[in-house]
Parts: sequence; structure tokens; C-alpha cells
Amino acid sequence: MGQRMIRHQVEEGLSLYDEKNYDAAIKKWTIALQKMKNNRLRFTTLGHLAAASRDRGRNKDYLVYAVQQIDIAHELDENNLRAQAYLTLSRANEMLADYFKAVSYSRSTLQYSPPGDSKQVYAYLVMADSYIGLCNFSKVVECLDKALNMSHEHTDRMMETQILSTMGKVFLALKDFPKALLFQRRALEMVLSNSAFATEHSENENSKFVRITKLKIATPLRLMGDLVSATKCVEESMQAASSLGDRPVQAKCLVCIGDIQRSQNNNEVACKKYEAAIQMLQDMNDRYSYTLAMIGLVKALLALNTQQNTANDILATALSTATSMGNKLLQARCHLLNERIHKSENRLDDARNALATAQRLYQEADLLCFVCQQPMGMQPDHIQILTCTHMFHERCIADLLQKWTRQAQSCPKCNQKVLFSRSHISLACS
Repeated sequence: MGQRMIRHQVEEGLSLYDEKNYDAAIKKWTIALQKMKNNRLRFTTLGHLAAASRDRGRNKDYLVYAVQQIDIAHELDENNLRAQAYLTLSRANEMLADYFKAVSYSRSTLQYSPPGDSKQVYAYLVMADSYIGLCNFSKVVECLDKALNMSHEHTDRMMETQILSTMGKVFLALKDFPKALLFQRRALEMVLSNSAFATEHSENENSKFVRITKLKIATPLRLMGDLVSATKCVEESMQAASSLGDRPVQAKCLVCIGDIQRSQNNNEVACKKYEAAIQMLQDMNDRYSYTLAMIGLVKALLALNTQQNTANDILATALSTATSMGNKLLQARCHLLNERIHKSENRLDDARNALATAQRLYQEADLLCFVCQQPMGMQPDHIQILTCTHMFHERCIADLLQKWTRQAQSCPKCNQKVLFSRSHISLACS
């Protein structure tokens, strides 16, 4: 009788979560877990708690529940459970910016899941996000291509939506803002069309993805100078996140609002937004967004020209965090800010050294265009990804692209015929 009541509590928790009564659902599952004897039910309940922790920004709790799932999967000696537990573990580590661990656990998911299983698609998505964090963009495109091919086989539009959004993140990192906007808008259109066919449970996932994607749309809009549209997108995202207590999206919205205020020279307001976001992101252990917020705060403080020492200290923390994550682009951005500071203080040798370090980091990330040998992603530009996954400035391969539709062309870097490659994600970038 007791175990039947526990199963009933788990079901009640699911109903509460679908009704957006998140804290009550977490409490219900936590209490049920303490009395639970059935290992399969424990595994499932830990999965519910892990997902809830992720959605509430409790990233360390997310990791703890994933580790407990792994222990149960090994005890039951079932590969399907191992695959699910490793997928949860990979997601938790990606959110905590432990990217190498995330890639490793994603590979374990691939190892233990049957061919064509949907968990494999999500493993490739986690690997792609992790490789973005590690600035290995060729690997990102390879993973997204595999994920997109599988999503077509499954006819899973939600998977495809997430893949398109991740591709938008790639172009944002490379500062090709029009393509970043294009992919995020495609993702939003697709998820809005999915909403018409959503069940009660998938409706929550869809609505979450809508507010995340609107936030992602705001950033390229801002960087392209459309501050009105950017403000509208981030306000809609913030309103939805606030009504549901979605702290991860709220914190990222604050960073975006700070960026918009800084673009409007409202630097004192921007500082307050960044400071509020930094506190939330630090509590959530979201090191990537935390670093972005600190970089934004440094720029706002430099514009105010009143707190140089504070700006220097925050920039040092941002650089240290970016280095600990292994993110070369964020490190480069910190060094470019240092170059700007040194120039303002007429420390020209230090400025040259900072610029040289930033350029070296772009080279280490394989972000030198093979044709012109200039960095990609240091300045806003148009980037083209060929079907072999190699990237170039669009202007550097303009002749190749014009001939591409008429006859086979070779990649300047690997000499592979790009016309006949089967890379769906790269063709989508064309």
C-alpha cells in the first residue's frame, strides 16, 4: 500500500508541474523519493527532479540527481537507463561549463543507446553546445549535421528547432549577426507552428523554447542596431519568464537588457542590470553567462569613466573564469578589452601584447580564414560554412559560391568537393 501511495505522489508531482506549480512538484517528488524502494521508480523520479532543477536554475542539484541516476543504472545493469543517465549527466556538465566532461558523457550516451534512438540526437546537441563553449566550430557543425540527419529520420520538429537555434549560436559567436538572426527566427517560427499540435506536457516545453528563442533573437537585433525590436523581444521573454519563475531566462534577460541600455548610453542603468544578473548567475553556477555579464559590466563602467579600478578587477575575474572554462573567444574578448584600457592609459606596449594574445587565441580556435589568413569573429562579418564544415569569410570564397550551383567546387582548405557533400546543416547555411 505504501509503495502505491508513493507512485501516486509521483503522478501528483507531474500534474503539479504541468500546472506550473513547480516548487510544490519538487517538494512532492523529494518526499516520495525518501520512502521509495523500487529502483526503477527512483530512477524516473530522479529524472523528474533533475529536469525541474535544470528549469529552476539549480545546476548543481541537477548534477547530483544525474549522478544518482547513474548509480541506479549500473546497479540494474541496463544500457537504456545508462544512456538516459549519461545524457542527463552530460547536460548538467554542459550547463556548468565543464565542456570536456559533457562531451565525454555524451559519447557514453551514444555508446549505450541503440542506433537511431532519440537520445542520440540530444547527445549530439549537447556535444554541439559543448564544442561552442570550447570554440571548436568544425566539431559543432559535424555534431549538428548528425543531429539534423537523425531528426529528419524521426520527423521530429522539436529536435530540428533546437538544432537551428544552436546553429544561430554559432553565427552569433562568429559575429555574423544576420545569419544568427535568420536561424533563430526559423527556430521560433517552427516552435510556434509546433504549438498548435502540442500536448499539455509538450506545451510547457514549447512555451519555454519560445521565451528562450525570443531572448536569443534580441541579441543579433541589438547588434544590428534595431534596439526597438530587440527591446520588444527581451521584454516579452522576461515577462513570460517572470510569470513562471524561470530564473535562468530571467537572469539572461537582465544581461540582454543591460546590453541594450549600454547601446543607448544609459550606462548607470546598464550597470544595475548587469549586477543583478551576475548575482543570479553566480548562484546558478552558470559560468558562461556570468562571464558575458561581467564583460558587459566592464564596458558600462569604462563608458562611465569613474570606476577604472573596479572595471579592471571585474575584467580579471571574467578572464579567469573564461580561462577555467577553456573558452578562447571569451578570453580573446577580455584581452581586447584590456587592449582598449591600455590604449586609454597610453600603455602602448601592453596594448600591443593584449591584441597579439587575442589574435593568438583566434588562431588556436582555428578561426583564421584559410584564404586571407585574417581572424573570423573578431569583427562583424559574413561567414560561410561549406559542406565539409570548413569556414571562411564569405567575400573570400565569393567566386566559389557563385559557381557552386552550376558545377562541383572544391574547398580551398581540404580540397573536398563541396557540391556533392551530404551535409544538411551546412547546406542550410548557404
